Amino acid sequence: MGTYPYATALSTWALLLGSSAALAQQGSDDPANHYGRYTNAQLEAVCDAMSPTRYISDMTDGGWGTLGIGGKTYYYRSACYMELVRRTGRAELCAKVVERHSLWGDGSNHSPKACAEVAAAYQAREKQSAQELAAFKASVEGAFKISELQVQVLPGGHWQVEVHTEGQRSGTYQLQLVKVRDGTVLRQETLAIHRPESFSWKLSRTEVVAGSRLPDIFPMAVRMSYLVPASASRPAAEHSTDIRNFTLSAE
Repeated sequence: MGTYPYATALSTWALLLGSSAALAQQGSDDPANHYGRYTNAQLEAVCDAMSPTRYISDMTDGGWGTLGIGGKTYYYRSACYMELVRRTGRAELCAKVVERHSLWGDGSNHSPKACAEVAAAYQAREKQSAQELAAFKASVEGAFKISELQVQVLPGGHWQVEVHTEGQRSGTYQLQLVKVRDGTVLRQETLAIHRPESFSWKLSRTEVVAGSRLPDIFPMAVRMSYLVPASASRPAAEHSTDIRNFTLSAE
């Protein structure tokens, strides 16, 4: 008889834990397990449809060992909105994030404050990306490109390819003449260009045909790239300024 109140307390505590565990339990098809399935618009609808009271807690999900330092707890709906904020930076959604408070659980990771920090981080990244893109565009503005490409058939079934350029940005450029079919680079030049120039290559029938069977139609391309020098904020890069395709016939 003396142990009855203690047993009753244990039973009550077990029931409380059981009901809490039921609130936290997730099925394999639970939307909270599959955020990646949804577009941003779809995910917002999923968040809106979630129960505002359903939560997870370390106490009910095997987190007894964390009680000494405080377990984690949050509402699934709040976690859903924070995922959407992480994707989009929409700070107005933080008003829908509710921090869960419990005796043993710490819900601060899913709070309006934490959400605002996630939104601010997203917006900072977007701002930095926009600044970097604008700086790169400025660094390649006026780069030389191909203004005209001419192909002349020479005696013996050979060819002469002429490339004319236009632009204003002095710098180092790379020109390639490529067999599109197999990616073979037949000509490559890296040179400094300061004013519009013309370049000419002679191609032999042998190097173009190279044992190919009929039909002897060969897709070709001339690629031009600006070799962007490194700056204080970015490494050196190769920027494609133009690609011109043409076809050679060896019939």
